Amino acid sequence: MRILLILNPKAGNIPAARVALVELAAMLSGHALEMALPASAAEAEAAARAAVAAGFARVLVGGGDGTVNSVLPALAGSDTALGILPVGTVNVLAREFRIPLTLESALKVALQGTPRRVDLGQANGKPFALMAGLGFDARVVADVMPELKTLIGPFAYVTAGLQALAVHKSSQFRLTMDALTVTVPAWLMIVGNAAYYTYELSLSPDARMDDGLLDVCIFGEQTALDRVTQLMATAVGLHAQHPNVTLFRASTLRIAAQPDVHVQLDGDPAGSTPLDISVLPKALTVMTPE
Repeated sequence: MRILLILNPKAGNIPAARVALVELAAMLSGHALEMALPASAAEAEAAARAAVAAGFARVLVGGGDGTVNSVLPALAGSDTALGILPVGTVNVLAREFRIPLTLESALKVALQGTPRRVDLGQANGKPFALMAGLGFDARVVADVMPELKTLIGPFAYVTAGLQALAVHKSSQFRLTMDALTVTVPAWLMIVGNAAYYTYELSLSPDARMDDGLLDVCIFGEQTALDRVTQLMATAVGLHAQHPNVTLFRASTLRIAAQPDVHVQLDGDPAGSTPLDISVLPKALTVMTPE
């Protein structure tokens, strides 16, 4: 089996992965293995595209959700399967598929697991596996300093979030779905392809990655207490019962905001609104536990 191993040299837990490289090479010794250590998302995508063009059976990605996201344009619509080696900061996609967070066990899934065909979302032509976030969380992602993320890991997001919470302002979101257009004041919107948002926190617990739909969660803001009560409800999984939280499903969505807001895809900055979002049904093959 021909395999490409892409290892992000800047991923959160990459020192442990570097130590395990010799072990990885030994475990993959029976396969035709090539390795890439990309310095950028563009290099990771290019390496994956070359593997797909050459007919590789697997692209194994050692990194976090951002590293996985970087290879999605190359793998979308192909027969080359994605194997996830979760050595990033949070590894939400690995948690979504119940992939073990230990390197050796994750590698066994990548090589011997069950291939599963899943949907991808697409925002302004760029695919995503987990979510598109608009507003507050995307601002936090944009504000996180890479050096601080390397130093304290996920706590960098907590620090940036607390700093942004008091100063971030709501926007008027204009959503168009088919012939329906609605306007709502909101401080955060998540368009999810997967159930998990971070760690074991689910904003759309009924979301499925193979149903051809995206699950939209809007945190509206009508009063000064909405943010606090919404965050408290989200922490215990009751946000759907909050009067100013709206959940619905759609296959296509156009989103504009006044003023424009930051956008993040799978935890990495991705510009700002407006945004055209759609589903790429069954576009990606992922190796999952049996």
